[in-house]
Amino acid sequence: MTTLPELLTEHGEAITRAVLRAHPPVYTARNREEWGFDLTNLKRRPMGAQGDAIRAAAVSLRQHRGTNVVGEMGTGKTMIGASAAYVAGFRRVLVLCPPHLTRKWKREVEATVPLAEAVIVSTISDLRRLRRDRRWPLFAILSREKAKLSYHWKPAVLMRPDLSEGRAVRDERGDIVRRNCCPGCWQTVVDDEGIPVDLTELARRKRSCDRCGTPLWQADRSGPARVPLADFINRHMPGAFDLLITDESHEYKARGSAQGIAAGTLAETCGRTLTLTGTLMGGYASTLFHLLWRFSPEVRDEFAYGEEGRWVSRYGIVERITRKTGEDDVIEEGRSSRRRGYRTRTVEKPGVSPAILFHLIANTVFIRLADVAENLPEYREEVRLIGMDRGDGDGPSQATAYRNLSEDLHAAVMAALASGSRRLLGAYLQALLAYPDACTAGEEVIDHSTGQVVGSAPALPDDRLYPKEQALVDLAVEERRQGRRVLVYVTHTETRDITPRLARVLIDAGLRVSVLKSDTVAPDRREEWVARRVRDGVDVLLVHPRLVQTGLDLIDFPTIVWHEVEYSVYTMRQASRRSWRIGQRLAVRVIYLAYRATLQAQALLLVARKLQASLIVEGEIGDGGLAAHGADGDNLTLELARSLADGGDVNQESVEALFADARMTAEAAAAALDTRDFAPEATPVLVRAGAPSGGDWIPVADRFDSENGEQMRLL
Repeated sequence: MTTLPELLTEHGEAITRAVLRAHPPVYTARNREEWGFDLTNLKRRPMGAQGDAIRAAAVSLRQHRGTNVVGEMGTGKTMIGASAAYVAGFRRVLVLCPPHLTRKWKREVEATVPLAEAVIVSTISDLRRLRRDRRWPLFAILSREKAKLSYHWKPAVLMRPDLSEGRAVRDERGDIVRRNCCPGCWQTVVDDEGIPVDLTELARRKRSCDRCGTPLWQADRSGPARVPLADFINRHMPGAFDLLITDESHEYKARGSAQGIAAGTLAETCGRTLTLTGTLMGGYASTLFHLLWRFSPEVRDEFAYGEEGRWVSRYGIVERITRKTGEDDVIEEGRSSRRRGYRTRTVEKPGVSPAILFHLIANTVFIRLADVAENLPEYREEVRLIGMDRGDGDGPSQATAYRNLSEDLHAAVMAALASGSRRLLGAYLQALLAYPDACTAGEEVIDHSTGQVVGSAPALPDDRLYPKEQALVDLAVEERRQGRRVLVYVTHTETRDITPRLARVLIDAGLRVSVLKSDTVAPDRREEWVARRVRDGVDVLLVHPRLVQTGLDLIDFPTIVWHEVEYSVYTMRQASRRSWRIGQRLAVRVIYLAYRATLQAQALLLVARKLQASLIVEGEIGDGGLAAHGADGDNLTLELARSLADGGDVNQESVEALFADARMTAEAAAAALDTRDFAPEATPVLVRAGAPSGGDWIPVADRFDSENGEQMRLL
C-alpha cells in the first residue's frame, strides 16, 4: 500500500506541473508588479511573505465578494487584513472580532494604515457618530458580543385559576390550581400534547399563543436596554461600510449561533467580506458549510441554507450503519420473497473530498509562519502517558478507585445504551475524564431518571502528590531552572475546578503561580493582565485554553503543558501556538499529559487521529499543533463510548507515532511541491481554483482501508 508521503516523494513534481498547467495562478511573485499595489505607503513594512499575502488578498477582494485569509497563528493576520483592505481601495471598513481583541485591532490599524482612524464602537450612539464622520480610511471595530446581544426577555403570561372542568380545579390539599394563561385570550397555555406549560418551559424560547397569536414573551426591563448592533447596522446604516473583516471567523461556523447569525447579517449588509482565521476546518466537511455559506455568495448560489446534508454527501465522508440484530430493526419485508429492509443511520466521519478546495482556492490566501519569519526556533510536541498511583496498601489507591468507578459506570451506561438511552453518557465520560485529576474531591454519578447512584469513587488524601501532579511540578521546576516560564492549560475550571489544588502544589514547590479565569479580568484587558504577571516574575500561569486561544502573544511562556485535553480542533490548534511566533527566541515545547490506561489516554488518541482530516484543507498535514474534530463534542462522545465498549488500551508509542507520521507527511508534502517556477515569497499565495502558488495545499490520493486493503474513494 502506497502512503501519502511516498506518493508525494515519488510523483510530487509531476503532480505539481500538471496542476499548474491546468490551473495557472492569478497572482504569483513574477507578476506582482503588474497589479499595481504599492505597499511602500504602509506605515509598517511587511515581513517575508506578508507582502505577497496582502497583494493576493487585495486581488481577491477586487474580484470576489468573499475572500479568506487562512494564516498560521503568529503570521500577522490582523496586519495583513487591514493592509489588504487599504491597498484594495476600501475606505470604510467594519471589523468584527472577539471582545478581547478590540484594543489590539485599534492598535494594529493605527500602526499600519496611513492616516487611518480606528474607532471601537460599542453603542448605537457610537455608530451614529460614525455615520456623520467623513474621515477615511475609517476602521470601525465591533466586538462580536456587542454585535449579537439583545435585550433580555421573560415570559408574559397571566396566572389564573384552572377552569378546564367548568369550575375551579383544586389540588389534593383543596387549594385552587392556577395555570399560566395567555394575556390575550385568557386560555391556559399548553404544549402539543395538551399539558399545561410551566414558567421554566416558557422561558426556554419565545412562544405565541396557539389560539389567538398573542406573544407570550415581553422585554425584561430589569435587564440592559440594548439591541444587537448587527441588526441596527443592517436596518439603519445600509451602505455605511464597504467591507466587513471578520477576525477568528471559524467561530461563526455554527448554524444557529447568535454570533454566526450576526456575522451573516453584517456580511450581507456590507456586501464584501474578508475573513481571517488560523484554523479553517474542524475535521468534518460540515464544519465548513455554514461558514462558507455566510461569507461566499457562490456557495449560497449552489446550496440552500438547509442543505448541509447535500454538502456533506458531496464533500464529506459518510458511514452508513445498518443494524440487523433483531426483529425490531426490520422496517420492510417483501410480500412474496424473503427480502428485508433494515433501519440504517448515517454518520459523518472525519475527512473531506479534495473537490471542496474548489470552493476555497479561487479566493483564499494561505500563509504559514515559516513563510513570514526566518530562523524560527524549534517547535516540538511531546506526549507523556503517566501511570496512576497504586497506593501503599492503606485504603483504596487512585488506580483501584478509578477502575471500580469505570466498571460500575460502564455497566450502567451499556445497559442504558442497550435500551436506546444516552442519558448517562455525558456524565459517565466527564466523570472518568475528570476523576484522575480531581481524585481528592471524590466523584458520584447519579441517574436523575431514577435518583440512584450508578457509580462513585472516594475522595483520596489531599496531603500527597499524585503522579501527574508530580510530573507537572518536576517539569515546572526544571523549566524555571532553565529560565523558562510554563503555561498550563486546564479545562475543568468550574464545577470540577482543579486550579486551586494545582496552584497550591506548585506554590509548595517554590514556584510563583497565577491563575487566569473568565472573571479575573475583562476580556479586553487580558493582554495587559498577563504582561503585569510576567513583570512580577510569575513562573507558571494556569488558564483555560479558551481564554487565550486567540489574539494573545504569549512568547514569555515557551513551554506549554496540556494538563487536560481540549477536544475542539480550533481551540487546540490555536492555543498550542500561543508562544511560537515572531519574536520568540527560545525553543517551544508543547507537552500533553494523560494517565495511562484511562479514558484520558483514549481520548487523546482519538483527538490525535483527527489531525490529517483537519489540516488537509489548509494544505498542510500536521506540522505542529493537535487537531481535534468537532466543536460540539457530540460525535467525540459517541466515539469514546464506542472505543470503551470495544476495549483496548493505549500506549505512549501509538500516540507519538501519530505525531511522527503527521510530521513526516508534512515534510514530504513540502519537499514534493517545491517548484522553481515561483519565488519563495509566493509560496503562501493561493488565489485561483486548482492553482497552488508553490505548495500550500497538497493533492490527496485515494484513501485505503488499512484493515482489508481495499481502496476507498474520497469523492
